Amino acid sequence: MYPIFQTGKKCDISLVMLEVFAMYAKARSLDQPRIKLSEEILDKFLKDVFHGEVSALAADKGLPYTLVYNLAHGRIRSLSPRDYRIIFGEEPLYQELERVDGVYFRGMVRLWLFLNGDMTKADLYREFYPDKKFSKVDYRIFTGEVKTVETRLEKIMEQKFLHQGLNRAEVKEWIEELDLVHDEDRVSYGEIKPVLEYLEDTLEVSPTRVLNRSYVRYETGELRTVQKKVYDYALKLKKQAEEALNSASRSEIEKLREQIYGKREGLILYAEVEDELKFLQKYGGQSPKKYFGRSISNYEKSILKRVASWRARKVIDDCIELISNRPELPILAVPKSHSKARLRGLLSILKSHLIYRITGSEEGRTYEKRILMPLFYEKERYRSGKYAFTSMDRVAYTLEMSKTAFDFMVAGNRDIFRRIGHYDGKWSLPTLYLKELLEKEGFHLIKAKYELLAKVCKKSLASRESTVRSAFMPKEKPSQHRILPEESPSAVPA
Repeated sequence: MYPIFQTGKKCDISLVMLEVFAMYAKARSLDQPRIKLSEEILDKFLKDVFHGEVSALAADKGLPYTLVYNLAHGRIRSLSPRDYRIIFGEEPLYQELERVDGVYFRGMVRLWLFLNGDMTKADLYREFYPDKKFSKVDYRIFTGEVKTVETRLEKIMEQKFLHQGLNRAEVKEWIEELDLVHDEDRVSYGEIKPVLEYLEDTLEVSPTRVLNRSYVRYETGELRTVQKKVYDYALKLKKQAEEALNSASRSEIEKLREQIYGKREGLILYAEVEDELKFLQKYGGQSPKKYFGRSISNYEKSILKRVASWRARKVIDDCIELISNRPELPILAVPKSHSKARLRGLLSILKSHLIYRITGSEEGRTYEKRILMPLFYEKERYRSGKYAFTSMDRVAYTLEMSKTAFDFMVAGNRDIFRRIGHYDGKWSLPTLYLKELLEKEGFHLIKAKYELLAKVCKKSLASRESTVRSAFMPKEKPSQHRILPEESPSAVPA
């Protein structure tokens, strides 16, 4: 409270009013643009105001010594309107601003891009600087990282809308309506903050990396919402982080971090070859120093996280060689990435055995008939829907079989397909029946059997064609090329 309002105290009202006016003038000057110091203004200062004594002028005008000194030596390029009045004793001349607040400009950019969906910010940037050579677009004028923009850029954007018949007030109204629509596709920072904290605690991922802009601006309240796609991306990362943590695999966690930050050329995560290295150490008696040239303690402590690609390749190659040389090793002892290949091999053998049993035994043929048998033979029961029947030339595609394998299956089960098939100028099968086959357990084995037969038949035909072709091809005639003396073996010196 000012002294004039305090009871029981005497004060000079004129001093209080002067203080109030001074505060008002100072606050008003903060909102006014600074005066650019042109050569004309500097000449005027040196000729009419400054007489060689910095301290004397500073004391006379009541200005800081450094301000007068820097002004006299040409070290500053602008003055506040208040300092200009004190130094020159007059109001500053009007100057057109070189830069303005970028809020209106960015609003016009958003509106223009919304109305012209085929245009991008990069297109506008090239239009703003047609003579400038640049390798990449400076998006800071669009994102707000740079608070002010050149006045001419605001005029360029405003002129675009003026050509469309919109004045400044109408453009601002449209921008407000557009922002209201876009706000529905945004999420408050408070909702995404717990997700960001979780990612930072578990993966050591900076919130700035996820937000793609400084999170400090959100913490200070400068920015309050994020795009819905950013929020969805953060939730996706959280789900992946939970799965990686549940797997208890450091490799999965490091791969997820690398997915966020990006790979580094020529380097591979240590976690990707960690299992192979320990396998070589335990079953091959190899030292990690042989591959990395150093102890792995720093890798185990996560001080170092990557190794050179050629070193990792050497580890993997030696691991594959050791596995092939030691077939007696149990599958559980083999690194996961290699044990899957061995399991696939075992499953392939088992599948081949089952196919053999289906192909070569009476029990197998009975099983095949039971799988292919329709649930009911009355064709009327299958006549439902728009596509009641599928033509025979499309059935193989529907059952996900090759044409040859399907032909073999039909030939081997003629009685079933003749009874269930429909002939109307061309043969077709009920679509519902095909759907039943695909859903039946064991049908994949039947398919595998006939695919194998088709492959064997294809190889046999190819071999037979090669034999026939070689039998009927004319034999090559002896060369008619005359041997010159210098080419004669006898002409070659010993």
